[in-house]
Amino acid sequence: MRVSERQERVLRAAADLNGETLTGFVLSVATKHAEEVLERAQRINLSSTAFKRFTDALDAPVEEMPTLRRYARKQSPIPAR
Repeated sequence: MRVSERQERVLRAAADLNGETLTGFVLSVATKHAEEVLERAQRINLSSTAFKRFTDALDAPVEEMPTLRRYARKQSPIPAR
């Protein structure tokens, strides 16, 4: 990986303070950041109002959707009920 002199100086100083090699430091920081990015991508954040609307929709009676059922029947090899 190519870095500027300043970046290398900063990274080496931080790695030294942590008692790590430059490679180990960069990998640990990059891995932690990657895990945070993946976690955020899997999480849905809602306001309390939006969450209430969401749970109300889940609790509401099932709405019949004939067009969707017809489309699913055409696309799926599994017979519809």
